[in-house]
Amino acid sequence: MNNFYKFFDSVKDKLGIRKTSFTMIFQYLDKLKGPINIVETGCLRIKDNFNGDGQSTLLFDKYTMNRDSESKVYTVDINPNATKVCKSVVSENVEVNTGDSVKYLVELMKRLKKENKKVSLFYLDSFDVDWQSSDRSAAHHLKELTAIINHISEDTLVVIDDAPVFVPMKIENNKYQIISERPAPGPFIGGKGYLVNEFANTCGATVYFSNYQTAWTGFKKNT
Repeated sequence: MNNFYKFFDSVKDKLGIRKTSFTMIFQYLDKLKGPINIVETGCLRIKDNFNGDGQSTLLFDKYTMNRDSESKVYTVDINPNATKVCKSVVSENVEVNTGDSVKYLVELMKRLKKENKKVSLFYLDSFDVDWQSSDRSAAHHLKELTAIINHISEDTLVVIDDAPVFVPMKIENNKYQIISERPAPGPFIGGKGYLVNEFANTCGATVYFSNYQTAWTGFKKNT
């Protein structure tokens, strides 16, 4: 993995608020044995836009290229311009698809089951979040989770971008302060991930990390 980490070290400071979470993602994958299969929704769409989009597809491509020979990345985006750019940047080790992510995931899970392939990482980032009203994006990512839930193993890491922890705030003396008194709610995961986190809480999954992105492990496999 030395070649990958030479590359990652050269770009990770460009990742901004995603630097820590991507570092933790790769550290987690390092602990897994065998081929690494990564399924991503929402692909790289602007070349070299590390701070804006994170360049996740490129990072996953570089990582799997330095793992076991059967490691692979599967990515989908509904925007044909995005998939065109993505194909021009990544290697043939990435299978780039154009279409609706939920429909794609349903079909891909059937295929991977037939091929007896486990998914090490699901990286869900397919529906741009509106921070004033994140319901539609959160609902879409919950749909994606339902499409993959039967293919999640005990070792699978599920990550959602744009899903930071929110806390209730107040302004006093021109300063922001956390509201800790009840009935104000406690901290909660918002953005694209808030409905997935609600589901995670009911099925035994735990938050592995949460900053700007949130990751879960331990989803129970409903087969």
